[in-house]
Amino acid sequence: MLGELSGGARVKFTTALATPAGKDPILPVEAMMRALWDGQTSRHGKQTATVPETLEASRAAIHIAATLVQWFASGAIART
Repeated sequence: MLGELSGGARVKFTTALATPAGKDPILPVEAMMRALWDGQTSRHGKQTATVPETLEASRAAIHIAATLVQWFASGAIART
């Protein structure tokens, strides 16, 4: 999904969240995805060293992931 949002395809998504005029409504979604991608490097069992992950960071990641899944599943973030 980060690949989809980082290119020109981001305009194909809408959000139910109010966004001030001239602001990118998908930027918060992309930032949450980026936080997961960059902050949870051991998620796929890499062979190389990963960043240290604490219990607190893992808990925060669960909340971000659950929120993103719920937003997409409910239609709060949707393709246009």
